[in-house]
Amino acid sequence: MQTDSSPNPTSSDSIIKPTRITMVDGEQQLLQPLYQTLKQQGYQPHLFFDADEALAHLSKTDILLLDVSIAQQPKSSKFIKVPTILVLSDNKENQLPPWLQARHVFLVHHPQDPQTLVARLADYLPPRTPDFDIAAYNNQHLALLFGITQFLSGHLNINDLFERILALTPYLGAQFSALLVMEDDEIIYYRSTQPGREELTGPAGRRFAGRLLKDGLEGWTLQHNQATVVLDTKADPRWFRAPYLPDHAHCVAVVPFNISRVKAQGVYLIGHRDVAYFSEEDIPLLQAATNQIGLAIENAMLFKNQTQRSMQLALINQVSQAATSILNLDVMLRTVVQAIRRSLACYSVAIHLYNQKTNLVELKARDALDRPRYRTPDQPTLTVTHELKQGLIGWAIATNQTVLANDVTRDDRYVPDDANKEIRSQVCVPITLGVKTIGVLDLQSAQLEAFNKYHVDALKTLADQLAIAIENARLYDEINQRVQELKSLNEIGQAVTSTLNLKETLTLITDQTTRLMEVAAASVALRDESGQEIWFAAASGEGSGAAIGLRMAYGQGIAGWVVSHGEPVIVPDVNADVRFFAEVDKQSGFTTKSILCVPLITKGHTIGALEVMNKQQGTFNQEDLALLQALAAPAATAIENAQLYEKERETINRLAETQYQLIQSAKLAAVGELAAGVAHEINNPLTTIIGLTGVLQDTLPTLLPDQPEVTEDLQMVYEEARRARDIVRHLLDFARAEPPKLLPTDFNQLVEDAIFLVYPKNLSQKIQLRKSLSDLPEMWLDANQIKQVLVNLLNNAIQAMLETNQPAVLTVTTQYQLSNGSQPDHSPAIVCTISDTGAGISPEYIDKIFDPFFTTKEVGEGTGLGLSISYKIIEKHGGSIEVSSALYQGTTFILTLPVSYAPNSTPNNDSVVTKPVEIRFLPK
Repeated sequence: MQTDSSPNPTSSDSIIKPTRITMVDGEQQLLQPLYQTLKQQGYQPHLFFDADEALAHLSKTDILLLDVSIAQQPKSSKFIKVPTILVLSDNKENQLPPWLQARHVFLVHHPQDPQTLVARLADYLPPRTPDFDIAAYNNQHLALLFGITQFLSGHLNINDLFERILALTPYLGAQFSALLVMEDDEIIYYRSTQPGREELTGPAGRRFAGRLLKDGLEGWTLQHNQATVVLDTKADPRWFRAPYLPDHAHCVAVVPFNISRVKAQGVYLIGHRDVAYFSEEDIPLLQAATNQIGLAIENAMLFKNQTQRSMQLALINQVSQAATSILNLDVMLRTVVQAIRRSLACYSVAIHLYNQKTNLVELKARDALDRPRYRTPDQPTLTVTHELKQGLIGWAIATNQTVLANDVTRDDRYVPDDANKEIRSQVCVPITLGVKTIGVLDLQSAQLEAFNKYHVDALKTLADQLAIAIENARLYDEINQRVQELKSLNEIGQAVTSTLNLKETLTLITDQTTRLMEVAAASVALRDESGQEIWFAAASGEGSGAAIGLRMAYGQGIAGWVVSHGEPVIVPDVNADVRFFAEVDKQSGFTTKSILCVPLITKGHTIGALEVMNKQQGTFNQEDLALLQALAAPAATAIENAQLYEKERETINRLAETQYQLIQSAKLAAVGELAAGVAHEINNPLTTIIGLTGVLQDTLPTLLPDQPEVTEDLQMVYEEARRARDIVRHLLDFARAEPPKLLPTDFNQLVEDAIFLVYPKNLSQKIQLRKSLSDLPEMWLDANQIKQVLVNLLNNAIQAMLETNQPAVLTVTTQYQLSNGSQPDHSPAIVCTISDTGAGISPEYIDKIFDPFFTTKEVGEGTGLGLSISYKIIEKHGGSIEVSSALYQGTTFILTLPVSYAPNSTPNNDSVVTKPVEIRFLPK
């Protein structure tokens, strides 16, 4: 072996490299003073504030200074490869995290004077060796081997060590070298510095190394475990050749090595362009050097394995904490995938669970770099599913085996799509509980060859923990769901029994059922009193507005069948069930897909049915049926109680109406008695007024021939005195319940006469009159009585408007109705409306205005008989009075009188049927 001379590694001319210092500071920036002091002392420290940025600098670091807040982050486990680590803390109670507990990691109290720590740095560093600048090869083999040992020792970063091994080439008298390392029969590293092969690195290099092991000199060497020298590679068939490789003659020496403690082996090769450059005499030295290389690799791999285990323990600890402390399944899964991705720094981590009902694998949690593309803020979460044996995920579920693809493009099972076009590596680990596979833990990376056996081992451990955690979370969710259902049932029971109003009860039942059952719609169908039909008394959810009130024949439709048979039914597809009545959907506009319906049974009788449509998640099952039946039991009782209450209330209302009529009759009898007592007292002065007015009518034209208006006024006095006398008589008739004297009458003329009496010219300046009189048929009425009613209502309206300062408008209208819905026989009727813009009637007085002697006027300004007499008159004519009033918005009286006789017929007064007057108080 030919050599070049160079300095001896133990000579005084050796050059020691300066200490390479990297610092990672926390948010409080406690390392800043130390950083400045190091620079002042001539060091060249590198300061970072982000752990990820510092990771790229580790291969150039001899000592790493960490703030304790950075060390406590799980990602700091990746720093373990640095030869010396100092964790600086200003709190003596702080401890090193589990992943940094190693012999070369020290927890140091942060000194107040940075100079103190700078002076102690040398104490923490291992003895520095000079750069490997030894003689390439000479008779002092021990010196060479010692130099190799010093050059490789202390370098625990496996990739950095591999590069250093290749850097030994010139010191062994070679021009190029190659290193192939296997662990557990898996190639973990290959690189050659031979021209034409130096580009074969990374995944491509490992694939090339596989061919070398199969067809090359390297494979022969490992197989025979024998060092060998090939004097001319072109003449040796063991040398691997390929069209893409240069075919030059070289001399190479190859030595195998085995590392038992980590189950690794490899091949170290050196070469020269000169044929026969190496000889068998060089084998012992090369084997000795390879032994040193094997020891260095063993130490680095042991350190790597320990680092991997530390990271695994840290990750497993995080996942264990999340799995045991979080019982909500969705939250727990999201926390786990986030923890795994933070620790392993891969592109995507997802958990898929197997749904036995659908036979699909469903995505449940995912944390990835592309999260925004899976769901935008205004969109619901996408449902991602896989069939069995669809993609690597489907294969992992179907076979219950871990699927590892370090180059997905070379795996036929991989299914690419636009959502995962960045993926280069993927590992899918089944999550199993006993013999049952419940899901898949899926990791994806954008790098080739991203996953190794350490990842797989860690993920299998995580999958075992996840299986237990998922099962516990599911059990908790089921228990919690049952608790919530019982709580909801209790709340619903309290709600439906808190009211006896039937409509409110039905609405509560459907609203609560829709919420509890998580369905699109719910409805209650009840049997009508005849028992021949069912009708939808209440509904909630989609299409509920149109469904209420719909009727079906007894036994028709799903609900009708349930009512008639008294049995529950589950219909997963209504289109496949002949009992489904599609007309309900046509009228409501709702599309029914599935139905769950149960009978409403109370005291052994079916009173209706409670049904729910279109479950939002999944299909209706026996658990849903049990829940709806539990809800139907109190609902049926509540409905029956509300129905009984409605009947009792109707009975009470009828009794109250009867009592009201009796009170009215008593009041009217009192009025009659009063009228009989005062009639004579009023009649005497009225008789005198009428007599004297008649005399004046005979004499005034002679005495005052030039003043005809006086004669007209006197005539009005005469007529009104007679009308007053008639009113007194009518008051007696009011008490005696005598029928009105019906004569053919023009109702519009009565209105005109009444307006003429109460609306003189001087009022037109204050009150605007709006009059709209429609053509009316001649009616049989007591003209004086009806005129009295009209005058009374008009007077009240005018007085109400004179007492306010707002614009006054008096509106009088008449209309003819061919069919009057308010009358039992639906006979034609005329409607007269009198409206004012006065102060309105107070709500507390509205139901008393027709009571005799009730008045809100001052003493002496009113008797309180006007409206009560009007009430009696309209009652005798078989009509109705409706009152609509609101404070400060005016009052409207609506008179409705039936047209009972033909214009040319002669009525018999005895045949007039007196109907109770209808008084309705309407909102304004």
